[in-house]
Amino acid sequence: MGNLLPEPKPMNSPETANSQSEPAVPLPPSIYVPPTLRDGECYHVFISYSSTDYQWTHSVINQLESCGLQVCYHERDFTPGRTVLENMSDCIQESQKVLLVLSPEFVRSRWCLLEANMSLFRDCLERKPIVPVLLEPGVSVPLHLCHLTYLEANDPDFESKLRKTDRGRDSFAVSYFI
Repeated sequence: MGNLLPEPKPMNSPETANSQSEPAVPLPPSIYVPPTLRDGECYHVFISYSSTDYQWTHSVINQLESCGLQVCYHERDFTPGRTVLENMSDCIQESQKVLLVLSPEFVRSRWCLLEANMSLFRDCLERKPIVPVLLEPGVSVPLHLCHLTYLEANDPDFESKLRKTDRGRDSFAVSYFI
């Protein structure tokens, strides 16, 4: 997988304030300014995935965190001693966006599907977006997720599509965060 990073925005540019236009001059990653987390938010994105998809998912996590984004995922961020349901609910609630890494293993996992359902419920109440990523072709997307526009991880334009922002609402996109 290549670089997921969009063209960076200059810190003092009017474009930096959640704009969709690209800057004229790329800057090194150290100049990235992550967006401000709102009240009650601890993370820019919660990533739901099957542990069998660890390698691919962690390459995305590393790319996002290298931009200064706060990424939440279960192995690291769930609090010991709390129920799995409490951890799921709180982490999803405390995140601006949710990224679902859809694979055959994700679809077979009751825990992954529960995270997806919790994310859908939160999206209905608060309009906090969900972006599904099909990890491999032919994944049978569950019926309750079919209405979501998804990205395909093996698409040659995956990175540019991930960077794309939905002008109608705050959809997940790396450029939204940077």
